[in-house]
Amino acid sequence: MPGISAKIENLIAVLAILIIVLSAFWQLTFMKGFIITDDIFTSDIMNEGFPYRYSLGEALRNGESPLWVSEIYGGFPLLARAEAGICYPINLILFYLLSPYTALNIVILLTIFTAGISTYFYLREINLSTIVALTGGIAFSFSGYLLSHLKHLSNVNSACWLPLGLFFLERAITHKDRRSYVWFGFIFGIQQLSGHTQVTYYSGLLYIFYFIFRTLNRYKEQPGKTENGKMIGSRWLRLLKDNRLYLFAGMLILGSLLGAVQLLPTYELVSLSQRSGGVTFDYASNYAYDPKNLLMFIYPYINGDISNATYTGNSIFWEDYGYVGMIIFIMAIYSIFRNWKKWFVKFFTVTFIVSIIFVLGPATPVYKWAFDLIPGMNYFRFPTRFLMITDISIIVLAAIGITSITENLKKKSNQYVLRLEYFFLIITVIDLLYFQLRQNPIVDADKWLRAPESVEFIKKDTTQYRIFCVGGNQAHILTFQRAGGWAGNLQPFIDQREYIQPSSNVLYGLHSPNGYANLTPNYIVDLWGDQNRAGILNQTAGIQGDNFIPTGYFWRLMDMYNVKYITSLWRIKTAPGVDSVGRFKDAYMYKNNNLMPRAYLVGKLVKAINQNSALKILFSNDFNPEREAIVFDVPKDFISSEIRKGEVKILEYKRNRVVIKVDTENAGFLVFSDSYYPGWVAEIDGAEVEIFRTNVTQRGVLMPAGSHRVEFKFRPILVNYGLWISVFSFGIFLVLIILYRNRKDEK
Repeated sequence: MPGISAKIENLIAVLAILIIVLSAFWQLTFMKGFIITDDIFTSDIMNEGFPYRYSLGEALRNGESPLWVSEIYGGFPLLARAEAGICYPINLILFYLLSPYTALNIVILLTIFTAGISTYFYLREINLSTIVALTGGIAFSFSGYLLSHLKHLSNVNSACWLPLGLFFLERAITHKDRRSYVWFGFIFGIQQLSGHTQVTYYSGLLYIFYFIFRTLNRYKEQPGKTENGKMIGSRWLRLLKDNRLYLFAGMLILGSLLGAVQLLPTYELVSLSQRSGGVTFDYASNYAYDPKNLLMFIYPYINGDISNATYTGNSIFWEDYGYVGMIIFIMAIYSIFRNWKKWFVKFFTVTFIVSIIFVLGPATPVYKWAFDLIPGMNYFRFPTRFLMITDISIIVLAAIGITSITENLKKKSNQYVLRLEYFFLIITVIDLLYFQLRQNPIVDADKWLRAPESVEFIKKDTTQYRIFCVGGNQAHILTFQRAGGWAGNLQPFIDQREYIQPSSNVLYGLHSPNGYANLTPNYIVDLWGDQNRAGILNQTAGIQGDNFIPTGYFWRLMDMYNVKYITSLWRIKTAPGVDSVGRFKDAYMYKNNNLMPRAYLVGKLVKAINQNSALKILFSNDFNPEREAIVFDVPKDFISSEIRKGEVKILEYKRNRVVIKVDTENAGFLVFSDSYYPGWVAEIDGAEVEIFRTNVTQRGVLMPAGSHRVEFKFRPILVNYGLWISVFSFGIFLVLIILYRNRKDEK
């Protein structure tokens, strides 16, 4: 921009990105609508990501720590579920200060905006013009990867910072600026706190290779010499002797330590889940990239469009979607051949090719090799998420390609250069706005904020109970089919909320024994199942035509887990004590009058030698949950007896603390149907007692005779350790930023 200072140019570019983002998503900007992007069998944003953040806001406004959410799985470690984004600073601020839906919209807008300005400043740092950098920033803001994953909030919350990490890394290397290393480490820490470990891990891999090869390249450009004028040895040897290598490594470590409050509890949850010790290659490569989707880089809907249900690919559309604009892709290919001698072209060509090979997963032997040999790779599925690196690589290459064309025109006229840059900018904006926005349906705010009729009916009941949704996934699939995707009429998606599908119940303050969490302790999944494998619950009922036929074992589970209301896609064959209470849109609702209390006393314990044994006992004809409980270790001093007279009353029920009053004539065992999880402690009259994992997933404590006060408190040790480590790391970052404020490395 001739005649304008660099600061003004940057300000104009930032404002341009902001205006385009706010205009493109005007419904979010003015709170007229919300993104409800579907996953066909559920909605990751409305059945997982948003309910978690909703619970975060509720906790903070109530003065509680967002450690636990009581509404799903009979209780679930909210903070430990990294993708809940509980520790992400922007979530903490916005969901505390604003209404949940307002906070959600602003987080999404900020994420897209951050991706744009991060890319812009990186491209400016590598000496590209303002307009070219602006084009690249918009391309990443509206990239296929970012927009198709908006429903995966923590994913994009981490990905949007990647270019800014590269910006500080480039500045640190080229300007020998220690403070930029510190800021780089801080950005990496923010990515850790975002909650998406996979994206942050992939970012870390890119950072490592960028630092190594960019530093080696700088050695080539600026050969080092000793005091007597002789050349220093090989560049690799020089790198090993360079203090900046250890500063870089230190910042990666410090950034990871900043995320300790998130990483440590997540590690504990992972250790209890299917991913303990890593996952198998077959599991990791599920839903592998469909090679014919490579053509989507040229035309995004060459294999159909998931938004209107015409997609014909053999994989998941949004996991394979990396379109960044036709002109951007063409210019990237042009740049590879035209500017190969430039370091940035060589580097990002390699990252483009390698990331594509990884994206292809089992289609090539390379990913299997990386999966087995590179530490950490075996903890993640969906290698398609390397598309984040693919997209940023294409954009950088394209920006350099555009620059090379305009540089040739400078010999003729600067006026032509500016016109051509604006041409690429305008074409890119039009292209991306036309193709990308359809991937995120925006529902009318007034319709969505209106509570479902089924919820209003249930909420009239002020007693303590849980709800259960039968066929929630199937109902969601049917909704997608009826609506023909999400590009048209969204009313079917509004109506299907009547089922109160797993985890969406959090939004209405309703409790459920199951949920949708993606990462859940094995002992819970064994019983209730998840989206990856069926639990034993699935064996307790069958479907015949339009009817759901439960066995007595199904109703036993409903009773034991305090389930009073059941919604269903199908008509349910009822049992004595179970009544039909109506139909809400297509959702049938039933009331179970046989439910057991949330907490109760039994006089007998049955020992299970392992998980399979516990499940077998649970579904045996001899087991009576009203009189006995299953444990894995029966205390030697426990004597089975009938509870002659006992009363249990829950005095206080909060997310991290439950107080129960127990009166019993003889000793017994208190069963509390909330989920067992490490970190919960129990006290009877102020004295700590052992919590037993009971009835597969529940909690239980030994109760002496008499009147007692039982208190359950959630005190996860790893969260406390992680918090102190994170606070200490943040303090170190502050000290280093101040220390290096006016200092640079000696040249």
